[in-house]
Amino acid sequence: MNIVAFAEVFKGKIFRIPDYQRGYSWTQKELSELWYDLYNTHQQRNAFHFTGILTFSAFSRADLENVRKEGFVIREDKLLIDKEYYQGYNIVDGQQRLTTLLILLAELVAALEDEQLSADLTNTYFKKNDKTGNKYVFGYHIDVPSHNYLIREIFNERDYEREETETLYTHNLTIAKNYFAEQVKKLPVMERSLWVEKITKHLLFSILDLTENKDRPLDVSMVFETLNFRGKQLSSLERLKNRVLYIVSKQLTTPATIQRSRKKVNQAWLEVYKWLGRNPMQAMDDDAFLKAFWLLYFSNTSMVSNDFKSYQKQLFTVDFQLEDSYNSTNHAEADALDKWLKSMRKAVVMWYFINNPYAVNTDEDFHYHFTKPIQDALCRLNNFPRGYGKYMLNLVLAILMRDLPEKEGDTPLENQDLQRLSAIERLLFAIERHNVMCFLLQGNNSNLNQEDTFRDINFYYQRGRAYTNEYLINVLMEQRVEHFRWKEVINHIHKGQRFRTWAGLDYFLKTIEEIKGGVVDKEMRKVDPKVYLVYPEDNYYKERSYYVEINKILKVNRDRYSYSIGNMFLAYNRYEPTSFDRIQEKVHNAIRHKYRTTKTEEGLLVYNIWNKEAIEERGREMMEQFIQYWELPPIQDTEMRRLLIFEV
Repeated sequence: MNIVAFAEVFKGKIFRIPDYQRGYSWTQKELSELWYDLYNTHQQRNAFHFTGILTFSAFSRADLENVRKEGFVIREDKLLIDKEYYQGYNIVDGQQRLTTLLILLAELVAALEDEQLSADLTNTYFKKNDKTGNKYVFGYHIDVPSHNYLIREIFNERDYEREETETLYTHNLTIAKNYFAEQVKKLPVMERSLWVEKITKHLLFSILDLTENKDRPLDVSMVFETLNFRGKQLSSLERLKNRVLYIVSKQLTTPATIQRSRKKVNQAWLEVYKWLGRNPMQAMDDDAFLKAFWLLYFSNTSMVSNDFKSYQKQLFTVDFQLEDSYNSTNHAEADALDKWLKSMRKAVVMWYFINNPYAVNTDEDFHYHFTKPIQDALCRLNNFPRGYGKYMLNLVLAILMRDLPEKEGDTPLENQDLQRLSAIERLLFAIERHNVMCFLLQGNNSNLNQEDTFRDINFYYQRGRAYTNEYLINVLMEQRVEHFRWKEVINHIHKGQRFRTWAGLDYFLKTIEEIKGGVVDKEMRKVDPKVYLVYPEDNYYKERSYYVEINKILKVNRDRYSYSIGNMFLAYNRYEPTSFDRIQEKVHNAIRHKYRTTKTEEGLLVYNIWNKEAIEERGREMMEQFIQYWELPPIQDTEMRRLLIFEV
């Protein structure tokens, strides 16, 4: 192992990032840390900065064939460019740092006024010219789409082939480019060449060559997996790709078959990361998707809570173990591999729909039928208060995988497809109702029914909709909520400041708003309405005095009316504590001037006076509408009054 400057790293070498590597994953946190490390490196004082270990391995025969497709001439296992020989290396560890430094260097080169220095740097670190065309010094093996994107969009090689497929990783590359472009722009022109010198001469690396030979047989992909348990670890999805490629490479089959399988894995992961990063404003977590897919495809109904909690252990020690086992299924064998890769490619599209239900309206790559009620239900489940019942989205994936009809050109929907869409709507209703009953109303532990739901997922997916639709509806509508009692709801809601501090308050009022015909922005992209009280809180003594009849009751009961659901309304307009007449006047003015109003706000106009009876009557009306909408068990009149007021 020897320590060299950045410039020495590139002497006589061509680098590629192999297919078992993750794509570019640095965030602005790592980018800014690197920038300030460089900022504090003072070359005038002959200061150096140790940047870490770079681990390489020489190209294999398969790697040489890959770069031959790029146009490289191969002679005696080396790359010949304009009569000079270069050694080809795969980057086993350190590609994130090297890629980042080259992105920064590319921005500095583009900003230099010294054309000769710019040309020399380009020739050393980015591309070399010969009679057959440009040869690129650094990149991914060409089967990985990040290569085209890196060369053209990031390293500013505009004549290079455009990469149409954008993924989570290409999105990260763009973030890094934009970050450094802004930082370089702030540098004085005269300092830019000094920053080039900082990078090329004052950054030190320790080089570890893991090239395999007869005396030292190594499997580099497994070395990569081990190395990446330090620092910024591989996600489980990235690690799984590496593990599958490793197992595929050890199959007792022909090199051509192995290569075809590796290509299928790479293409599947390309599809996965394309969809995970499809919404650049809110990229999806890859490990959340992996768990959802594992539950769908690899789990089974005999598993218990610990199996689900440690799904990664199950995935890597059972489903894709390194040692052959007589009883285990070889998921990397060609037929099994094809089957689950196909399922995973579809699953990531469904997962994108679940997490971005309205984005598919204009997405030409989404080839499935859906309805507005399905989109609305998915949005509500995603934004359910405090994340309650989030685990249910894994079950939704199984439902969509089985039931969502695929588009076939311009062929209209058949009755069977319409029935399937209707069934999805009913199942999503049952899931949301479950969450309302268990978490919002009764206040159960947030993982209630999680284990049973996880067992449902694989069962539903494997058995199919025809056999399990009614079963699943019954489970969600009856069995999983049979513990529901209004007494428990009353105890849960009347903690703290009663309805005022209830986690379901905003959700409840928005549901009522929709029932009454109001429009609620489910994505909350616009201004969200706020909750206001008619009869004010205790600290507004003067304003409370306007409500003479309510003030006659015992002081201990006044807050019960302030914090009763019937005393609350949603509004986009701002309301200060005041008399009921002034509130009604403000509602009238808002309507007259065509300001945006809510149905719960407008509903206050039907009351002549605001007293105990009005609060209870309005609360009872809203609660009955909520009960009817969610098909909740009936509530006795005495329980209803305790729920609304709980008066002493």
